[in-house]
Amino acid sequence: MSACQTLTLDRLTVLLVDDSRPVRTVIRTLLTGLGFGRVFEAADGQEALVMTRTCRPDLCLIDYDLGLETGLDLARRLSDPRQCDRAGLPLFLLAADGFGHLARDAAAAGITAVLPKPVSPGTLMAGLARCQVTPSAIFPTLTRAPDRCASRS
Repeated sequence: MSACQTLTLDRLTVLLVDDSRPVRTVIRTLLTGLGFGRVFEAADGQEALVMTRTCRPDLCLIDYDLGLETGLDLARRLSDPRQCDRAGLPLFLLAADGFGHLARDAAAAGITAVLPKPVSPGTLMAGLARCQVTPSAIFPTLTRAPDRCASRS
């Protein structure tokens, strides 16, 4: 990467965890439409742990209801260095409106923020920005000021 390249969404890898294939398809389409470079999917917690090790995501979007476990259960596992080597990975819980009461439990489980479901481009980007999960927050040493690059092609 040259000194004048700015890291953007297209350089980020997202792991999307939801037990519903149609929901994953919709959210994947939204993420790629917003410009996220790579989106990987997992249908359950075990698959998410494997994908986290192999795909090295920059952030995870986790549905609250994963069938056999909750997104909070998975977040605890992803935040545990004995189970996952990606401690500190930004984790976003997707929960239906009315799940505001999850905030305290979510924070204790290692969740960065709870985002409303259904997800819209605006709420997703606002949630990421509010939590300062941006390319520069994830890779501060790789991000350069855009004005330094403006004069070069």
